[in-house]
Amino acid sequence: MRVLQYIWKNAGLKIFNSKMAAFLLLMLVAGRTFVNPLRQFSAEVDYPVSWCVFPFVLCSFTYLILFWFGVIYANSDVPFMQHVNMYHTIRMGRRRWALGQMGGIFLRSFVLVMIAAVFTILPLLADVEWSNEWGKLLRTAASTNSLARYQSSVVLYYDIFSEFTPLELMAAVILIGTLTAALIGMLMFFFSLYCNKIFAVAGGLALAIGLFPVLNLHPLLRHKLAWFVPTVWAEVARIATPDHGYYWLPPLWYMIGFLVLSIGILAGVILHKVRAIEFQWENEDM
Repeated sequence: MRVLQYIWKNAGLKIFNSKMAAFLLLMLVAGRTFVNPLRQFSAEVDYPVSWCVFPFVLCSFTYLILFWFGVIYANSDVPFMQHVNMYHTIRMGRRRWALGQMGGIFLRSFVLVMIAAVFTILPLLADVEWSNEWGKLLRTAASTNSLARYQSSVVLYYDIFSEFTPLELMAAVILIGTLTAALIGMLMFFFSLYCNKIFAVAGGLALAIGLFPVLNLHPLLRHKLAWFVPTVWAEVARIATPDHGYYWLPPLWYMIGFLVLSIGILAGVILHKVRAIEFQWENEDM
């Protein structure tokens, strides 16, 4: 119970700070920019648009890379050696302190994904369709080039409509996004303890930039590499759409299993490291 209370308290420190404020501003601007073509199309045809557009916005490479860069920036407070944590370590002990930091990373990851999702819904509030149906507008936009005249970079994948309801797809995206963001945070925590903060940021950037080869390789190789680059899995909305005959995203069960296993391994290695590491406390805000 004490550990859970500390995780909750620690999550508050990780969520309410200047880095998260910068992320919030970035997602506010990006969400409005990328959703605006759908809002314009909705106003032109005078028909409401489904609230579930976040999964499709994530399929835009520019938005997705901005989102991951924002996640890396939000986690740049690793290795959590601010002076406030010195007192936490004394009170909680090294192991509980590390568990608190990892729990905080996970909760912050969930909040990061939810912020991004909410800011793709806000621009549509004037005429949004609150139902668990995809609606005529998204189906029309997905089956025609209606959004092209608005210079939209968001692609709507029609095949996903028959595989998932809006609630199911949003839940899948939030789960995969949260686990992937948590993996980035855990990887940065790991590198900061075993190397330094520079390696931590570089490791997070390497995982994010892994999008480039996956999206630019020949489809024959792309669908194989995609099994090992978690940052591309946020494009869950493409999972039912073949590309040159290949379903290049792995199945959901594999994504979830890979992410949970990877996070578990990193957690074990981190707990082992903090038992003997010499903490170097910093005069730096969270």
